Amino acid sequence: MRRALAFVTLRQWRQHGLRLLLTLLGIALGVAVFFAMRLANVTLLSSLRATIEQLGGKATLQVVGGEAGFSPEVLKTVRATPGVQMAEPVTETIARSELPGADNLLVLGLDIGSDLKLYEGLFDENGLVVNNPLAFTTRADSIAVSQSLRSRYGLKDGDTLSLDTARGRLRFTVRGFFSMRGAGSIFGGNVIVMDIYAAQAAFDRGQKFDRIDMVTAPGVAVEAVQQDLRGRLPAGLEVVRPDLRGQNIENAVSSVRLGLAITSLLALTIGVFIIFNSFSISVNQRWKEIGILRSLGVTRREVQQMFLGEAAVMGLIGSAAGVALGYWLANGATRIMSAISVSIYGYVSSAERPAFRWDYAAAAFGVGVFASLLASWLPARAASRLNPVLALHNIETRQRETLVGRPRLALGSACILAGVLLTKFSTPRLGLLVQYTYALLFQLGMILLLPKLIAWGARILRPVMSGAFGAEGVIAVDTMKRAPRRTSATVGALMIGLSFVFSNGAFIQSQKSGLNRSLDKSVSADVLVTTSEQIRSRTYHFTEELARRVTGLPGVKGADTVRVTTLAYNGDEIALLARDMNAWFEISPGLLDEGDAQRAHDLSARGDGFIVSNNFSLRSGVRLGDQLRLETPTGPLVRPVVGLLEYYHSDKGTIFLDRELYKKFWQDDAVDYVMMNLQSGVDSQTFKQEVQRVVAGQQRTFIYTHEEYKQWVTRLIDQFFILTYLQMIVAIFVAGLGLINTLVISVAERQRELGVFRAIGGLRRQVQRMILLEAASISLIGLITGLLAGIFNAYFLTRTAAVMIAGFNLPFRFPVLLALITAPAVLTVGLLAAWWPARRATRLQVAEALACE
Repeated sequence: MRRALAFVTLRQWRQHGLRLLLTLLGIALGVAVFFAMRLANVTLLSSLRATIEQLGGKATLQVVGGEAGFSPEVLKTVRATPGVQMAEPVTETIARSELPGADNLLVLGLDIGSDLKLYEGLFDENGLVVNNPLAFTTRADSIAVSQSLRSRYGLKDGDTLSLDTARGRLRFTVRGFFSMRGAGSIFGGNVIVMDIYAAQAAFDRGQKFDRIDMVTAPGVAVEAVQQDLRGRLPAGLEVVRPDLRGQNIENAVSSVRLGLAITSLLALTIGVFIIFNSFSISVNQRWKEIGILRSLGVTRREVQQMFLGEAAVMGLIGSAAGVALGYWLANGATRIMSAISVSIYGYVSSAERPAFRWDYAAAAFGVGVFASLLASWLPARAASRLNPVLALHNIETRQRETLVGRPRLALGSACILAGVLLTKFSTPRLGLLVQYTYALLFQLGMILLLPKLIAWGARILRPVMSGAFGAEGVIAVDTMKRAPRRTSATVGALMIGLSFVFSNGAFIQSQKSGLNRSLDKSVSADVLVTTSEQIRSRTYHFTEELARRVTGLPGVKGADTVRVTTLAYNGDEIALLARDMNAWFEISPGLLDEGDAQRAHDLSARGDGFIVSNNFSLRSGVRLGDQLRLETPTGPLVRPVVGLLEYYHSDKGTIFLDRELYKKFWQDDAVDYVMMNLQSGVDSQTFKQEVQRVVAGQQRTFIYTHEEYKQWVTRLIDQFFILTYLQMIVAIFVAGLGLINTLVISVAERQRELGVFRAIGGLRRQVQRMILLEAASISLIGLITGLLAGIFNAYFLTRTAAVMIAGFNLPFRFPVLLALITAPAVLTVGLLAAWWPARRATRLQVAEALACE
C-alpha cells in the first residue's frame, strides 16, 4: 500500500509542479536565512578572534589598557616580572591609504631594534626583509609592506605610499617586505609595519603603547605570571591571554549577533508557516482524491503517513537546497556584518570567506526537515479525519463553522493577551528562547483568529466591491469567503510576512525616534566637528591645540570637547565619554531623565560625580546615588552617580565624566568631537567653511550641523539594519509566492463554475476581473491582518528585544509611512501574482470546463 501511495504522491507532484516548486522554495528560503545568519555570525567572530590571536605571534599573555594606551613604565614593570621571558611593545592603527581596494591599512608599530622572535608566529620563515636596516630604523618615514600588498600594487623598494595620520596626509617610503603566515590572511594582507617610535609620532600617540605581548619562561605557569602581573600593574590594565582578549571583542559585538538571531528566528517562523500553507492547500486541493482513497480501503493512518512522507521528502530536498543557498548568502551577510563592525564599533576584522560548518549545516538541515514535518502535521491530520462521503463533495463549505467556533476564538484571544502581559511584565533575564515564545504567542493567537477576521473582512468588502465593480466584485468576495481553509492559509502567509515587515519597520523607526530624541537632548550643539565618518574612531583624534583653534573662531558662543573611548567593566566593554561638563549642561538644557540637574551639574563639573546612561544602570544595577568604581590606568576612580539619561551610544552602557578628571586618570588629552553653539546671526554653513580652512592639511575632518549629524546617524542605523531590510524583502517575496499558489489552485478547482459562468454569457474579461478582484480582496485582508500582527510583534521588539539586546527603553513608533507605501505595493504584488492564473482562466474552453468534475 505504501508503494501505491508513493505513486499517488509522484502523480500529484507531476500535475502540480508549480505548487511543488513554491513549497520547496519556501522551505529553502527559511533554511537559507537561518543558516546564513548563523554562518555569518560565526565567521565575523572567528575573523575578529583570529586577527587578535595571530597579531599576538607567540605571545602567551598580553597587557592591554583600552584605547588611551599606557606609558613605557608599564613595559619596564612587565620585563622585570619573574617568569616573563620576553616582552615587546606594540601599537595598532587603522590608517586610510590612497590604494584602491585597500582604503584601510593595519599599521603595526613594532620595536624594529629587537630580533622580533616573539612574532615568528606572525611572519613566515623569511621574517621581515629590509635591504637597508640602518635607514629603516633611523628614518621616521620607513615602512615595510606585506608581500600581498607588494604583489597587488607592484610596490618596490623605495616607492612611496601616502597615509592619513594625526598630522594630515604624509608620505612614507617602502624599505622592507614581509610575508605573513596563513597566506597573509590577517586583515586581507593589508598590513604595514613601522618602527614603534615612528608610529607613535606619526599617529600622535606620545610615548604610549597599545599593548605589550609577552612570552612566559618554560616551566613557569602562565596563570602564576598573570596573577603576579595583576598585582604589580594598575587594575585598569588587563593582563589576558590573546584568545580571551578575542572573547572580549566578541562580547562587544554581541548585540549584532543577538539581533540577527532574533530576526533569523522570525524569518524561520515565516518559512514554517509557508510550509504549513503549502500543505494546507495541497490537502484542500485533494479532497476528492482522499475520499476515493478512503473508499478504496486506505486507512486514516496511511493517509496521514502519505502526507507526512511527502513533507519529509520535501523537507529533505528543500533543506539541502536551503543549506547551499544559505552558504552563498553568508558571503554577502559576512561583508555587511564586517562593515557594521567597522562603522558602529570601530573594529576591523580580517577579510574571511565563510568556512562551511558541517555542524551548522546539519542543524539547519535538521531544523528544515523538522519544520516541514511540524508544519504538515495538522494538514495531514485533517486529511486523515475526512469523511469519505463528504470528501467527494465540497467539504470545505460544509465545515466553515468548525473554523470560527467560540473555543478557537477564546484560545486565540487568550494567546494574544498572554503575549501582551508577558511582554509588559516579564524580566529580560529570562533569556532569548523563553522571551521569543511571547512573539510565538502573538503569531499563534492571530492564526487562530484568522478565519473570523477573514469573515469580518469579507462582510465589509462585499458592499464595497459590489458598488465599485458590480457582480464580478461580489463573486470574487464570495469565492474567497466560500473557501475558508484555502483563504486562511494564504491570508496567513501574507499576514506573517507583512507582520515581519511592519514589526521590524516599527522597531527601526522606534530606534531612530529614540536616538533623535536623545540627540536633541544631549547633543544639541549647532555644529559638530569630528575626525571620522564612523560613529567612533580608534585611530584619528584631534589634538587639544587644534580643538582650541576651532573653538576660538569668531562666532562661537560655547564649546564642548569630547573624548569617546571604552572601558572594561564587569566583563563588558562600555562607552566612556569625557566632556566639559559645564559646557555640556549649558549647550544641552533639560539633559537628565533622573537626578537633580543643578546638583549633577555642580558635582560632575568638579569631577565629584558620574552621569550614566539608563541602559548602563539597568545592566549593572548601579542606581542614582550609588558609588561607582572604575579601574583606570593610574588606579581606581570612585565617584557617586549623580544623574541618569537615556543615551543610545553603546548597547553595553555609557558613563560620562568631566574631561579634566579623565585626563588626570587616563593621561590622555585626545579629542574626538568638538561641539559648538554659535552666536545669534552666525550662519552655520559659512562657519563650517571657516572650520575647514583652519584644519585644512592637518586633519581629516567631518563637519555637521545638528540636523546633518542626525541624518548621518540615521544612515548608520540603516546600515546597521541592512540585513533586516533584506530579510523584509524576502518575507514579502515568500508571501507573494503563497498568493500565486492559492490563485492557481482556485482557478483549477473552479473550472466548472467558470465554465457555467461563461455558458450563461459571462465574458473573458469578466472572468479575468473576478480572479484579479479575488487577489485584491485577499491582499487587502492580508494587509490589515498583517498590520494588526505587526503591531503586536513591534510591541514585543520595542519592549522586550530592545531591552534584552541593549537595555534600551525605546518609544513605540509605528511606521505609518512604511504602511502607506506597503499598501499599494501589496496590492500590486497581489495583482501581478494573479495575472497568470487569470490569463489561464480566460483560456478555459467552455465545453471542457463544464465536463470537469
